[in-house]
Amino acid sequence: MPRKRADDSIFDEIAKTFEQVPAKVGLLTALVLVVFGLILPFIFSGPDMTGAFAVTGRFLLWAFAVAGAVGAAVGAMRRSRDRSRFNSTVRVDDLTWREFEGYLAEYFRRRGASVTYRGGASADGGVDLVLEDTSGRRIVQAKHWKNRSVGVVPLRALWGVLDDENAHGAVFVTSGEFTPDALRFAEGKRLELIGRTQLLRLVAEVKGTSAEPAPASSTDEACPQCGRGVLAKKLARRGSNAGSYFLGCSRFPDCRYTRGMEVG
Repeated sequence: MPRKRADDSIFDEIAKTFEQVPAKVGLLTALVLVVFGLILPFIFSGPDMTGAFAVTGRFLLWAFAVAGAVGAAVGAMRRSRDRSRFNSTVRVDDLTWREFEGYLAEYFRRRGASVTYRGGASADGGVDLVLEDTSGRRIVQAKHWKNRSVGVVPLRALWGVLDDENAHGAVFVTSGEFTPDALRFAEGKRLELIGRTQLLRLVAEVKGTSAEPAPASSTDEACPQCGRGVLAKKLARRGSNAGSYFLGCSRFPDCRYTRGMEVG
């Protein structure tokens, strides 16, 4: 069941729980609640307060049924969108961060895991998905960073909530890469790191296709300012140069070095 947040009502919790179950199961359960609500006053009828409580219980069950049906429908539509997007030829770089989470959810489902969406802004170490499969319970964080490398800080935050989540391990997935410090941090831990190259290969294996080629957006030229990153081709989206390409350090925002590209 999804982790309860302080501002969630019981109806929110019911809807979120039903989002995770198959649509047929959720709708059938909602129907059972409706039927039980119909017969409840006849089971507990009487001149005393029992009858009044039965009527109140009927409407409460119906409210739970509506919340459950809505949750089941929302979950079914979300899984359908994830499935369609995963089956399409869309490039990982063209996904939004939320679509990237759904893309990963579908990938893990096809690997045999039961997937619970988490996401949102909460003090959960950045957990976006929770997996349940033969290897146990694992928590997943996704970072859709095209031109940035994931460092130690987000890995340490995710690893820090492992026990609170009662998880056997953690998975960190990025559409970019990991810094050397991040790779060293994960050594010897139940913390799996999946960077861009490995992600494309794993997705191709599941889909039975060839891996999506990595865009030729990076160079082998070291950043002349920090000396640690490499210069990557980026698109200016704002300002007087919007729509034109430039070279920027892959360690942005830690390093903000940029250089214009020659045209021709």
